[in-house]
Amino acid sequence: MAEGALRDAGMDSVGLYVLDDAGRMQGVILGMPEAFTRAYETQGIPIDPVLARVRETGAPSSTLVALGERWTRSQLYQRVSGRFGLTGFATLPLYREERLSGVLYLGAMTEANARRLNPEGLCALSPLATRASVRLLTLPPRHPRLTRRQNEVAELAARGLTNREIAEALGGGLAGVQKHMKALHRLFGVSTRTAMAAAWRAGCAAPRERSPFGD
Repeated sequence: MAEGALRDAGMDSVGLYVLDDAGRMQGVILGMPEAFTRAYETQGIPIDPVLARVRETGAPSSTLVALGERWTRSQLYQRVSGRFGLTGFATLPLYREERLSGVLYLGAMTEANARRLNPEGLCALSPLATRASVRLLTLPPRHPRLTRRQNEVAELAARGLTNREIAEALGGGLAGVQKHMKALHRLFGVSTRTAMAAAWRAGCAAPRERSPFGD
């Protein structure tokens, strides 16, 4: 999802973050070094004035719109963004129905892309957030402790499919599904299929401990 947004926007970097029920943000940033991601998540989020504005108004914003020439004097720029050459960014809200459920960041490393962060540019970039919101709504439930394949097996089992039906749905073998089911029972500490399904659903509903966008 993040890769598609970066390609479609033509910007230099992209961040895709979701908000849990407690307001915590988890996600990924592409096009920037890992050191930037760590710095933004630990230092930047609490002092990000653009994010604060989006959370307050629910409308798209950017460094150019929210701060103008004050951007390079902001704490966020001086402590985080400026150290990594980020010349500006847009923050676009993502919604599940009427609830703010995440944000899409589009970052600029060049002056040309920084100039795209004006009100007209935000209007042009906003459809990317709409598409991302639609995709978030259709993401399958994901248990944070499981690999992608384990999660697929657990989801189908919770929907009532037999091991053979799961194998056919995933295009794999019955032995592989049986192996995953044994691992799921062991991981959740349960002995029945019903208990495994209940543990999987409970884990999907709990706050996530890691990014929902990767294994």
